[in-house]
Amino acid sequence: MVMEQILKVTKYVDPMIDVAFKQLLGQEKNKHLTKGLLEHVFNLQIEELTFVNVEHPGDTREDRNAVFDIQCRSKEIGEFIVEMQVRGQKHFSKRALYYSTFPITAQAPKGNWDYNFKPVFFLGMLNFKMTETEGCIHRYSIREDGTGHQLTDALQFVFMEVGPFDKAWEDCNSFEEKFLYYFKNLPTFASKPDTQQDSYFEELLAAAEYSNMTKAEREAYNRRLKIMRDNYAADEFAREKAELQLEKARAESMSRGLAEGRAEGRAEGRAEGEAAKAEAIAKKLLAMGLSTEQIAEGTGLTAEEVEGLK
Repeated sequence: MVMEQILKVTKYVDPMIDVAFKQLLGQEKNKHLTKGLLEHVFNLQIEELTFVNVEHPGDTREDRNAVFDIQCRSKEIGEFIVEMQVRGQKHFSKRALYYSTFPITAQAPKGNWDYNFKPVFFLGMLNFKMTETEGCIHRYSIREDGTGHQLTDALQFVFMEVGPFDKAWEDCNSFEEKFLYYFKNLPTFASKPDTQQDSYFEELLAAAEYSNMTKAEREAYNRRLKIMRDNYAADEFAREKAELQLEKARAESMSRGLAEGRAEGRAEGRAEGEAAKAEAIAKKLLAMGLSTEQIAEGTGLTAEEVEGLK
């Protein structure tokens, strides 16, 4: 049985699988798709775009390296980083900031420098909700808190949340929303959807069609798809196991609480019975004319409790 039959691949690849993501937006043959995306997202007109090495070593052997999903460059405009993140990551915004420092420092020449570097644009495609703010498209730049005045245009961030995006095609009002719609729903299309003759999305669909991949691309995609599904199955098993353990712990805790409650109830009942017996004896002794001190000593009640029975 071939891998395609085992995995039951879809008509269109899942672009949130890293191999497919890089095939769609990180290859020379699809560079027009990357260029169009960056132009719309950052409101730019890019004349030329070049893919560059995505691995950035630290300044020393002790420094941490950085490997980007996609990096490209426009000589006229600046540097672009495109990152895809499937699993939720608490400090992804800080990761974006950290990554953006590499193409900045790479522009520093030896000797004197006036710090006039080309801007860096960071685009994050996320499968989770990064912020609590409304919407699934978030734009950030360096601005003055009070007036909103932009300090510099040399660092810009856009985060597009694919996973939480839930609009229907007819409700998408911008290029970015349409892109999110396709990126989320591509693997669910059994047939070619209506793109309303939008040339960009027509070309995106063609590039994302599984049958249009080369044999090597399909094999790489299938291997990664299998790993992703294995990881998902393992995560689901771990989640279910944790839930069962939590339910068991709750049941044991409740059982212990009930047992302790019954024991406490029995102890309280015995104490109340003994107190009632002592009070009954005290009343008889009062009727016989014994003093409060004598009755307290004989029954174990306090003098105040004996006085309260008179």
